[in-house]
Amino acid sequence: MSPAAIIAVVVGGVLLVAVAIVVLMVFLRRSYNAEQQGAMSRLNEELARRGWTYEERNDSYVSVFNSQNQYAVQPLISMPTRQNPLNPLNQYHLPPNAYEAHQIVTGTHRGRPFIAANFRVHYAGERHWNRVIFVRTVAPGPALTVSRSVRLESHIRTGLGQGDLQYGNPDFDAQFQVSAEDERFARAVLNPAVMQYLLADPSQFRSMSLLGDHIDLSEPLSDHRDPAQLIPALDRRCDLLDRIPQSAWAER
Repeated sequence: MSPAAIIAVVVGGVLLVAVAIVVLMVFLRRSYNAEQQGAMSRLNEELARRGWTYEERNDSYVSVFNSQNQYAVQPLISMPTRQNPLNPLNQYHLPPNAYEAHQIVTGTHRGRPFIAANFRVHYAGERHWNRVIFVRTVAPGPALTVSRSVRLESHIRTGLGQGDLQYGNPDFDAQFQVSAEDERFARAVLNPAVMQYLLADPSQFRSMSLLGDHIDLSEPLSDHRDPAQLIPALDRRCDLLDRIPQSAWAER
């Protein structure tokens, strides 16, 4: 094959790949736009039916985000002895600070106020997006986080004498790591009904946090504006709150 023919084949191949990439990008963009339009159409129906509100951007809501995270800088206990893992001199131990609020859905679900939004935040010297779906609790409470733990990691911590406080359910104790500002509050929240709920669907639940007067979960969501995702997410938070006695906050 002559050099000219080789060049022609290479150039032709490159052009075919470039065209394929452009076609794929156009297809993905159209698919994305169609999904966005469908989500917003479904959301508009729910706004009218449920009395919810939607704002594309309103930075005044950053105060809601930041007021919750201020509780995260308080000392937490995650082991039998009280410790303070949040060193204020370490930027990775400071909570994210929001400065923009986008795609904000607010309203009431099952009698509880909520806010679902994307926040632009500063964290550890960088800027990130942080999606939250906050549902209001009955009152502000001590900081509490419950995170799914890799079983091997749990065994290693236990072997090193750094195991978490035990909550009476062996499966829960093995699968979850708990960090709490107040042990009594943590035990009141993590009653058998709550532990069983958290164990029931591992595909949905990654972590739960109670900060200030809101509960939030870390779970796989692609668009919080889509009622097909938002409503089940709100239900999960309300299901958990239904299982926590109001006395958990009253007895503090």
